[in-house]
Amino acid sequence: MLKRIFRKSRTQRLSDYCLDDTLGNHLDLIFSVKHQKQRALNRIMRQRLIDGRQMKGLGGRTPRPYRDGLLVRYGLGDGCAQTIELKEPFGLDQAGDRLVVATGDEVRVYDTSAQVVHVYRNPWFAQLHSVYFSADGERLLTASTGFDSVLEFDLGLRELTWAWTAWDHGYDKSPAGVRICRAGPGVATGKRINVNEAQNWGGFGLPTYLTATHLNNACYRHNDLIFVTLFHQGCAIVVERSSGASREALSGLLNPHGFEPGWAGDHIVTDTRRGRVIFFDEHLTMKMALRVEACAPVESRAGLGEWLQNVLHLDRGLYAAIDIHRSCIWLFDPGTRRRRKIEVNPDWAVQNVIAVDPQRVRALHRLNEFPETRHDIADSAGLMTPIAAMHSPLRMPWYRKLARAAGAWV
Repeated sequence: MLKRIFRKSRTQRLSDYCLDDTLGNHLDLIFSVKHQKQRALNRIMRQRLIDGRQMKGLGGRTPRPYRDGLLVRYGLGDGCAQTIELKEPFGLDQAGDRLVVATGDEVRVYDTSAQVVHVYRNPWFAQLHSVYFSADGERLLTASTGFDSVLEFDLGLRELTWAWTAWDHGYDKSPAGVRICRAGPGVATGKRINVNEAQNWGGFGLPTYLTATHLNNACYRHNDLIFVTLFHQGCAIVVERSSGASREALSGLLNPHGFEPGWAGDHIVTDTRRGRVIFFDEHLTMKMALRVEACAPVESRAGLGEWLQNVLHLDRGLYAAIDIHRSCIWLFDPGTRRRRKIEVNPDWAVQNVIAVDPQRVRALHRLNEFPETRHDIADSAGLMTPIAAMHSPLRMPWYRKLARAAGAWV
């Protein structure tokens, strides 16, 4: 399906864009580094290829401790870089004087005006991959990848306000062939995993190979719509908040990551292992694809194919593409067809990037000096309890309901 669509759409190459070393000079970047062992990981992946094992069913088989990562501020105008250490940071967003970072099993909100950091936790927070402020800045939406869930919580009330779990909507089987259930005794029985208590999974949730979707990103589109990418299924979906129903916006992708709002009503999907970003208009009609392969990969990545971690809109038509196998962040503007290469440490596993005004967060190290206020996010409505999930009318996929209805008539 994807190939058929792309015959009718335009495909561009980043290598055809003009180099401009001043592109984005009015901005600073803040980006998250999941860990600092990327070259070691490349050696492992290359050995697997040499041994004849293809890169299928990616990800760990067992839970692991969270790694030490970094938050980096890089001045595009002056080339100045600052770093602070954080526990496995992924998602980033900002709203006014607040910077939010998803780190492992907690969400950290740095309030630079009040000079305090608020730390939010919930048992169902695990391998948090993305985090976004709501339009009014009063709620946060995060992707709890370790539990195949999208969770929203109110910052003032400290309560879960909405939840969507892939297992309750037809996505309940992992690449390992294990079916994930929301209730039942114990933790695992043969080809079935019962996930009824988050505490049983040590804050990490299910490892990648055992997750049903390994959903990578969840962000707001409008008040009633949420964008989600499903890593294992290779698709980008749109979820209705009011009903929990979902529909595919695009399928046939290879381990996608971002599904984000772009510039002037556009939206973008990162097709990670094909090394391209796909642009949609406001009606989710495909406009074009851009292949981000503007130079040869660095030596340690040679032969591993493409890995475009994420593509995000920064400012007024300026985008950033995190190119893991070329150890860089590409800045590009499709409107003016210009590009700029920002090289990063080859050991850094960069995950996400945002743009900030150079006058904001000028001294990154000061964030570590802010006093912490810790908050537990409650689930008073029982949104993540197995009983609520079992009785949800949306738990059974539509095609199974149709088959059951037909059987009843017969």
